[in-house]
Amino acid sequence: MFGALGVRRLVMAGAALALGAATLGATAVGAEAASGCYGIGGGKYNCNVWKTAPTFWENNVRAGTLNAGTNYFYCQAMGTRMSDGPYYNKWYAKTDDDSGNKGVWVNAIYISGGGNDEPVPGLPYC
Repeated sequence: MFGALGVRRLVMAGAALALGAATLGATAVGAEAASGCYGIGGGKYNCNVWKTAPTFWENNVRAGTLNAGTNYFYCQAMGTRMSDGPYYNKWYAKTDDDSGNKGVWVNAIYISGGGNDEPVPGLPYC
């Protein structure tokens, strides 16, 4: 019914459709990472930290540093408002930092996806 040329066109169309679906899947994960956090199991959530950020112990005592890039977090809670340029937020996300400190907090202004004084999308509350 299709002939050799028709079958080849169908195979090529199927390959293009599969490639498009795979690309769409990669784009969806990329968009999700850019707009908030996503679960990775074990009570951890990956989030994009757009700028190297200071980390804090309770009561705003400086702990260390969390490098920019994809980092895991556990949850988020409200604290003291912090600002950096035009960004400000009272939400903090709990993580382990790149200085070796466990259970420290990073202000949400450094995590992609939220707005000023808004919690980070996709990250549960503590």
